[in-house]
Amino acid sequence: MRTPVQSGARGRKAQVVSFPPPTAGWISNQNLIANTSDTPGAVVLDNWWPTPQTVRIRRGCALYAQPDQSADCSSLMSYNDGGVEKLFAAIGGTIWDITSASAPVAAVTGLTGGEWVSTQFATDGGVFLIAVNGVDPVQLYDGTHWWPLTGSDILLLQLGTITKDFVAGEAVTGATSGATGRVIFQQGSQLYVTSTNATAFQSGEAVSGASGGSAVMAEASSTYWPGITAASGSSISTVDPSKFSFVWPYMARLYFIERGTMNVWYMAAGAVAGSVTPLPLGGVFPAGGSLLFGSSWSLDNSSSNGLSEQCVFVTDAGEVAVYQGYDPNLSSSWGKVGLYRVDKPRGKRAFIRNGGDLLIATDAGLIPLTQAVNRNPSNLAPGAVSYPIQDAWMQAVAERPTRNWQVTVWPEMQMVAVSIPASDNYQPYMLVVNMNTSAWARFTNWNPLCFADMGGQLYFGTTEGRIAGAWQTGMDMGVPFTAIYAPLFHDLGGTFGAKMPRDANVMMRGTNQISWSVGMMYDYVLTIPAAPQSAPVSDAGIWDQAIWDQSLWNDSSTLMPQKKWTSVSGMGYAISPCLQVTSGNLAPFDNEIVRVDVTYLAGGLLS
Repeated sequence: MRTPVQSGARGRKAQVVSFPPPTAGWISNQNLIANTSDTPGAVVLDNWWPTPQTVRIRRGCALYAQPDQSADCSSLMSYNDGGVEKLFAAIGGTIWDITSASAPVAAVTGLTGGEWVSTQFATDGGVFLIAVNGVDPVQLYDGTHWWPLTGSDILLLQLGTITKDFVAGEAVTGATSGATGRVIFQQGSQLYVTSTNATAFQSGEAVSGASGGSAVMAEASSTYWPGITAASGSSISTVDPSKFSFVWPYMARLYFIERGTMNVWYMAAGAVAGSVTPLPLGGVFPAGGSLLFGSSWSLDNSSSNGLSEQCVFVTDAGEVAVYQGYDPNLSSSWGKVGLYRVDKPRGKRAFIRNGGDLLIATDAGLIPLTQAVNRNPSNLAPGAVSYPIQDAWMQAVAERPTRNWQVTVWPEMQMVAVSIPASDNYQPYMLVVNMNTSAWARFTNWNPLCFADMGGQLYFGTTEGRIAGAWQTGMDMGVPFTAIYAPLFHDLGGTFGAKMPRDANVMMRGTNQISWSVGMMYDYVLTIPAAPQSAPVSDAGIWDQAIWDQSLWNDSSTLMPQKKWTSVSGMGYAISPCLQVTSGNLAPFDNEIVRVDVTYLAGGLLS
């Protein structure tokens, strides 16, 4: 309850008001004085995680790997084929295999780099990871090795007598055929090369390399992976696969967006290489611009008696074209469902699939595509998932013109996270929402440039080639952080008369006895006091920190109540107690707010 309760006789006797835990999360879009509705929300909620019962201090992040410090980690990609799980990080011009944090391997080198987009795609031939970035060759991972897919075939050369092994990247030439290629890698007697002409290497001929590699062919070369080329008779006769900037699967086909254009290219059903067919969409979008991303989408279609899978194409101008069918080349099986408008997306990785729907981070908010179907474009914000923090969202958009946001979903935590990168003098942070309660909060100290998960653990890439594991320890890669909670301002029953808080009582429960500070904020102005110091807690029960045969494992797993009165001062017409807890230990706090009570004196009308 947040109703003031009389304590003692009438007059200037101390009264008490109670603030419940902010299970409605961070709220920045409601009328300032609409707080008498007992909404359990917060005007500040940094580094707390809202749950249906309360809010809990978030855990920190720990350094997982840092294979290269020379560039930022711009992309993370995960691969999962049954019991085989892999995690890859793109740092500068290298794709690193960081599945083993202690022994990262440079899997692909010599790339330009940038924001990679990847998708896992299963066919009869296996499970593949396909990645594109709009400037480098398409990269295909087959569970063992990465392959560069260009307009040329990848050939397999079966070698007989080997005089000297070949070196990756060196040019090779067949002495008799005149065939040429460039080495990808050699594995025993098998040599894989990218063909640089259409001539096949012949059986029995000598093959020499520019760096000294030398061997005799045991048999004629064969095509291991076909090059990506335009299908015969296509309306667009040539294609440069290095310009593919986005990839996604739909109806057992891979679709690619050609960077800076309105052209989509798609492969044959079940194919991961070979010919691609163009799907020009320039005449579909009246607002112009270029295609940004695409995805499959499940739309409730009453005529189909249930969900119907659609293919959506989204432009950087905020238009969405929806198509249905399984083959764009057959008019009988392909047709446009509709053209809708959302606001401009915040980046090509600024969306997620959430169930059957799409959530797109736009200038107007985190918009479900189903809302764009049913609402006028000028009235999308009230239907946004981010509507409770609409003012804060719009401020972040105004401060950060660069469209490089990213959205991810962490199913194990029932969390959707929106990365807000640094811009000019504005610090990075992450917006998070509990998918079960729609309650928002903000995580500071984190600077995610990309996300991926492996084995149910969320990882994010950040600056200087670092990859962090989320929700680990009580610090952010060794740096303390402060959790701040301030409830919605309360006028204590009327805007007339000043209120003079005297004491604040915080009741929490958690696995550790911790310290905190409480200050008062007045009259709808956020004046957050200096953060308190972190109180040390024992690391004895933490793996790799405990003393064997002396420490008690999980000795702090039992929740304990804790409450403390703090003197406060000041005066105002509306109040909000600001609770701060600094976490700076290896052991995470995981403490929860039960309630905050404030005693106060009420002044007269002329106070």
